[in-house]
Amino acid sequence: MKEKRFFLTLLLIAMVMAFAPWQPIALAQMPTYTAGVMAKSYDEKRTRALEKFEEIIGRYLEERAEIKLRLKALTYPDLVKAIEKGNVDFIWGYGLVVSMELVRKFPLIPLVAPTIGEDRRTVYKRLVVSAKDSVHSKDDLKGKRLTHVGDEAWNFELLLLKIWLAEKLGTKDIHEYLDLRVKQPDEGFFIPASKRGAVYSLIIKEADLAVAHEFEYITQEKLTPHAIRERTEILPFFDHSEGFLEAPVFIRRGLNPKDMDRLVRALMEMPNDPEGKQILISSKISGFIKVREEDYQGVKALVLKKEKLGIQ
Repeated sequence: MKEKRFFLTLLLIAMVMAFAPWQPIALAQMPTYTAGVMAKSYDEKRTRALEKFEEIIGRYLEERAEIKLRLKALTYPDLVKAIEKGNVDFIWGYGLVVSMELVRKFPLIPLVAPTIGEDRRTVYKRLVVSAKDSVHSKDDLKGKRLTHVGDEAWNFELLLLKIWLAEKLGTKDIHEYLDLRVKQPDEGFFIPASKRGAVYSLIIKEADLAVAHEFEYITQEKLTPHAIRERTEILPFFDHSEGFLEAPVFIRRGLNPKDMDRLVRALMEMPNDPEGKQILISSKISGFIKVREEDYQGVKALVLKKEKLGIQ
């Protein structure tokens, strides 16, 4: 009889532990953060892609970092409003120029930046590429067709060319010299991985010049090595020894440091984890590195130089 009572007592304890109210409370206490991902516009396709990615990355981070993450696609004006109201905790802008605009407006802290390519490179150059024998010197630029990926105002490669034109030719308006032909990036989170980008336009003779992220050039070179060699050439306009980190993921000040440490650790370990590696492939990047505000002083200086030169 005593054994029976002991067994019933154990069973009762097990049932209480299984359905105890502290369990759902503990689950509810898992910290939840919202990431604002900048989008050019709102559309159904982008929304579905982001929702699917949120489901995948959200589950992964819950298991690895013990935090909940919600992704929200926001246009630039809405992203600014969300930051002002404190409605987003993480911010990923639309490239380096937008990122520098945001960090000047708000007290944001760079947390991590993506690496690109199988070798997980952290720094890439920017290139001016021309169709073969199209441009021999700066005097040949007038009237040439120039392709670039993404919006003119936020294109970092184009910013470098505008500064170069202002310093070398004294022009503050690139349209006085070149006919700009924009290439819209594909869906996804990372613009330089866009298919058929600016360099491809030179191969099919849609343009005479292109400004490009080095990764785009490398990708095109792998796809069409003969065409790159026979139909294009890199012009010596930029300092090709200088490279730049990718745009960072920012956090707003005041977030829990322990949560951030767990998040950074989980993100940086993703390339070495089979599931994490697959998630990275879907987002067109190969990993993350931890960054600081000092890492972007060079980019900030270029944005300020553009303003001082009065470049449009």
